[in-house]
Amino acid sequence: MPFCNVDFELEGENATDVIKKFTSSPVFKKYIENLELINAAIQSIRDSFSRSFFDQIVDLNLLEQSISSKHNLDYQTLLLSYGVIIISERFSDPPPDVAEVIAELNLLLDNCPDCPEKVSSLNLLSEYYHYNFRIEAAWKCIFFAASIGYSLGLHIAPSKTWTMLVLQDALLCSVLGRPTSISCINAKMIGQICDGWGEISIILRESNELLLNLKSEGCVEKAILLDMKCDDFIEKCKKKMRSSEPIQNSAFLLVGYLKICIMAASRIKLLFPFFAEHRSIKAQLDENCSSLAGCLCGLFQLLVTSGLGSERKKFPLRPHFFPAYCSTFQGFLLQFLYSSNELLRNSDETSHNDCSTFLPKDLGRANLVLPSLSATASLMENYDLIVGKVTFCSFMADVFASFQALLNQKRLGVNRPKSVDTPRQGRPFTPAMSGITSENSDNSSPLIMGDIADWITSCFSDGITHFYPSEQPP
Repeated sequence: MPFCNVDFELEGENATDVIKKFTSSPVFKKYIENLELINAAIQSIRDSFSRSFFDQIVDLNLLEQSISSKHNLDYQTLLLSYGVIIISERFSDPPPDVAEVIAELNLLLDNCPDCPEKVSSLNLLSEYYHYNFRIEAAWKCIFFAASIGYSLGLHIAPSKTWTMLVLQDALLCSVLGRPTSISCINAKMIGQICDGWGEISIILRESNELLLNLKSEGCVEKAILLDMKCDDFIEKCKKKMRSSEPIQNSAFLLVGYLKICIMAASRIKLLFPFFAEHRSIKAQLDENCSSLAGCLCGLFQLLVTSGLGSERKKFPLRPHFFPAYCSTFQGFLLQFLYSSNELLRNSDETSHNDCSTFLPKDLGRANLVLPSLSATASLMENYDLIVGKVTFCSFMADVFASFQALLNQKRLGVNRPKSVDTPRQGRPFTPAMSGITSENSDNSSPLIMGDIADWITSCFSDGITHFYPSEQPP
């Protein structure tokens, strides 16, 4: 049962006096009293392709009504309003000055009694920190929100607020390889709400727990069962997308791809640690790699046909696709490592004089060894069509460039080292690009070509299954 009386604390005799301090602050007058700014923030989230994700955290229509009434503005309305403004930064042009809004929200959180809206605002704040690479701050928000949620009893009954918090925790844990901060959940209850996001959160939690305990008994069998769960979810999602009515626009399909990418990447992460020792798993891992490549192909084709991106105005994929972006990045990186190592393992031509030549001479034969290469080659063709119309972070672009180099090496019959001093045209000089291994380098590995950034080369020796780049967003 809950351990606090929410209504009493929120509506007590001192509540009105305290709330007056916040409704007279400069931040309130700038962002809330001025309806133009708060309404613009709400609309920017409505117009985003991840709207259905945020709709599960906060009811935008109800929030807009509460603000427009201008009567009895309470803690709950302020908490959600500031959370929405902070999230809108990634969609707005120009973006709001969220630093002052975050400071105001933190003051409000310190003074506001526990309530479900407090949990939701912390969830939004965690999402903001995660998006902006402030991982420890995001982690603290999740832990704080979970503690409040438990005290309110949100984990006992079906709750969108609790389910989306569990999802945010699962996404963060999956990316970082950390144990969950939410220990007690009702998996059956959570898995049935929030338009599939609850089911995703449960699968991610179970997958992350397995990846943290790779030496546990029956680990391989559990990984196979979880892989089947992911596949079932993907098929349900595809069926829903195929049966959608024509009036549903590209936003609906993009959300479908967003969910599928999370699950497809999770399937690669699940089986990747086992395929070297258990070669029987290789065929399924290869199929999972084809699945992720196929999903990205569908996503890129949708972006082209819907005209979302152009050379004049590139479509910012990361802001709209962020709930799946980090998972997709990790899955695709592991797919590259898997493909590279398998091609080396099965190569019929290894040059001792040229360390960077390791592909079979006949790529047709390579496709027999590694069927997923065909899907990856198709993905690269679609990537070439959108690369000038869609923006990717430099880390994601590096993985695509490395895969392209991998596929082209034998087709071209030559090796093209990159300069270590010159960044690629139109992209900043970042740690992801600043130390590209030269073919003549004493530190070069037989696995690494000069076309591959040095941060990727380190992945071959580190044996990591979790990788999170520390690049600051542009």
